[in-house]
Order: sequence, then C-alpha cells, then structure tokens
Amino acid sequence: MNITDFFTLKDFKMSIPFTALGARVCYNAGDLNSLLNDPRVVDKKTRAEFLSKLGNYKHFSVFSHSFAYKKVGEINALKIAATYFKTVYNPNYPDVIGVSLRHYLEDLLKKDQQEYLKAFEKIAEFDVPIEPLGQRENVSLIGLLTEYDGYAVFFIDNVSRTFTHQLVRHTTLNFSQRSQRYVREEENYVIIPPSILENNQTLEIEGIETLKSVMEQMLSAVKNSVENPSQTVLESINTLERRFNSLQFKTKLKAIDLAKLYDELSQIVYDLLVHYYKIKREDARFFLPNGRRTTIVVSGTLYWIKDFIEKRDNQHAQWEIRNVARQMKELLQEKGVI
Repeated sequence: MNITDFFTLKDFKMSIPFTALGARVCYNAGDLNSLLNDPRVVDKKTRAEFLSKLGNYKHFSVFSHSFAYKKVGEINALKIAATYFKTVYNPNYPDVIGVSLRHYLEDLLKKDQQEYLKAFEKIAEFDVPIEPLGQRENVSLIGLLTEYDGYAVFFIDNVSRTFTHQLVRHTTLNFSQRSQRYVREEENYVIIPPSILENNQTLEIEGIETLKSVMEQMLSAVKNSVENPSQTVLESINTLERRFNSLQFKTKLKAIDLAKLYDELSQIVYDLLVHYYKIKREDARFFLPNGRRTTIVVSGTLYWIKDFIEKRDNQHAQWEIRNVARQMKELLQEKGVI
C-alpha cells in the first residue's frame, strides 16, 4: 500500500506554491516581498523547473510545506499513519489521513521514476498565487488549511540563528531556512538582544588603536587578494569596507560597541577565508556568529503549531522565540482557529 494509491498531485494544488517559497528561502537573502516577486516562486514555468531541479537532487524536505487531507478508509488511514513519518491521523475522524507532498513524491519515485519526473511538469499547470493572510512584526502567515487538524505555513524574518536552533527542536514541525552555504553573508548583520542594547556599562580599552590597525591590515589583505575580481567579488569587498568604515573605535566600549566589533571582525575573517584563502563559503561560515540574521519558513498542523505556542509563549522562554510565538498566536486568533 502506497500513498500514491490514494492521493494524486492535484490534491496538493492549492499549497504547492508554499513549497516553492519554502525552497526559495534557502537560496534567497531577501525579505518576503523579495520572495513574492521571485520568478521561482510566482512564475509557474520557472517554479516547476526550480522544483524539478530540487526533485532531481532528492531535496524532499522542502515539499513538506504542501499538505492535504483525504478520506481513505479507517484501515488505510491507520496503516499510513503507522508507516509514514509525520503523517497526521486523528481518531476523531478515523477514515481521514493528512500527508505532505513530500510523502507523495517519495512514494512516486519508488513506484515509477518516469512518472516522478513528469510530476514536476504537471506542477506548472497549478498557477495558484500566494496571498499572505496577515503579518505581525516579523512573522507572516502565508498559508492556512482549516479542515480536520488544519495546517499553517509561516514566513519568519529578522531572527537569529540562535532562535532557529531553538525552533527546530520542535521536530513535529517542518522547516526551510536561509542557507549560509549558498547565500552570501557580506551584507548580513547580527540580531542584537535588548539586554545588550540597554546595557550602559563601559569597558575601557587602552589598545583599541592596535585592534583597529590589525583589522585595517586584514581588510587590506581582502581588497588586494583578488586579481581581476568579478562584479560580485567587488561588491562584497566594497560592502565589507563600508561596514568597516562605519565602526567607531572607542576607548570606552559599551556592550553594543563590543558586539558590533566582534561581528565586523568575524566578517573580515569570513571574507579573508573566502577571497584570500579560497575556502568554500560552506566552511568559512563556521566562523560567523550564531546571532546572524536569518529567514525561515515553518509549517505544521494547527495542533503542533499550538503546542509550540503553548511551550514558548511564556516567561521562561527566551525573548526572541517568545516574541515569535506570540505573533503566531495573534495571527491564528485573527483567523479564528485558536
């Protein structure tokens, strides 16, 4: 028994664009507006080609953001629930099973490789636009199913990788996150915690000019490291130089000054590794701060989204994940589903 015995690609028609957006987040440094104007998300032919490429690489996780429920009979629903990872079964409607496009495509590949490849051509036939359903600060609700256990898809921006390391512990949810392996970090920045912004204590540094001199020499090494640099490399170096010139080398440093110095120093190390030592970005990223801004698409059933909110929208959670949980709660309350 396979999921393809009960589901067809058409069952996922309304939510396929969420998969495209989730996949594109991994390779795009922009905000939601940027993604909503990305041809790989909004142009049906380009979207199909993009998803086909991911399908060829067997990058199945991104297809989890597309979800559907169907009546398949009580015995079949129980068998599918017992067999497949992250399917959704609820005894309140025992003949219904919820599965993702990921489940369908994985089964289709095992069943018929040619049909699997043709599925991505069929995806081009489904031209359903993404229309965000609401926004709160840095969280947007971009998709919502309300039947049975429901399903919600969120786009979250201007959060740190420290936050996402906490978020992905909620393993019942699905995630697609901006990649530091494929996305340039030159124009990125760190998320500064309120406790650092509000701290007025100062640290006196007598040798700050020495640190400035060392950083200047490192910057110079980056600038002189490439012969006949491409436009992309030139832009990276110019961005780095602008960031460096904006620094204030004070003899008395507040917490925020120290944090920014660390971020800029880590950026110079990253650029030296990439441009001077010719290290791949996927290895150079090891030396970037956990606080760097990232974007992530999160999806899951309403039951498990509510579970996340319940655990994180309280005083014991760290400020960043607590804020996101609160925003998700408010967006779902607006839609009357919690």
